[in-house]
Amino acid sequence: MAVSSDFVPHPASASPSPTQPPPPRRPAWRRIVSAVAGVALAIGAVYAQTYVMTVNDKTAPLTVSGGMREELRTDHFSARLERVEFARSIRVKKTYSTDEATTDQIFLVVKVGATSPRRPIKLVPHLVTAGGLRFAATDKVDENATITAKWIQPGWWRSGLCFFEIPPDEVAGARVVVSEPVNSLYDDQYIPEVSMDLGLDEAKASEAMSAAKDGYEVSGI
Repeated sequence: MAVSSDFVPHPASASPSPTQPPPPRRPAWRRIVSAVAGVALAIGAVYAQTYVMTVNDKTAPLTVSGGMREELRTDHFSARLERVEFARSIRVKKTYSTDEATTDQIFLVVKVGATSPRRPIKLVPHLVTAGGLRFAATDKVDENATITAKWIQPGWWRSGLCFFEIPPDEVAGARVVVSEPVNSLYDDQYIPEVSMDLGLDEAKASEAMSAAKDGYEVSGI
């Protein structure tokens, strides 16, 4: 029998692929734990943003304040103000010579005692006036004659002198601030310091300056 040319054989239908089983559902308790953890992380992020320290916060010193002969303690060292005097000139006596420093203003001479609880340290003083002016220790006096050159050791107190040149009309209300040297490599460290009130109002400052010594002598190396 003749086959019609219009007849087109149909290919066999492909058998359907087997149905993949659905993935197992996580237990309800795991979904709850994940949700709670996500909320906690979000809250923690908001909380952390609230307490991010600024550059000023990171470099702000921790200050302990007090007056004459008070022991002022920080985590790194303790210090106390032992004596306050004035001089018109300073003589640093060395083994073979004597250096003399003079000023057109007045020298404020401060004796400070200090100790350290854990490790040897050095300290740097500066002077802050009632009006907020800040004075570094004078460089006219050999550093070896000052507390700056001394190592403050754990276990005992060591005393040293600080010398400042200051206008006489800035003396009243001034205070001496002592701290460790600032390490510029670690700008995020806190810098403990002690602030010692000299106890000089206008009347006491005038009286003390009138008794200023000529040729105040100290020992140097």
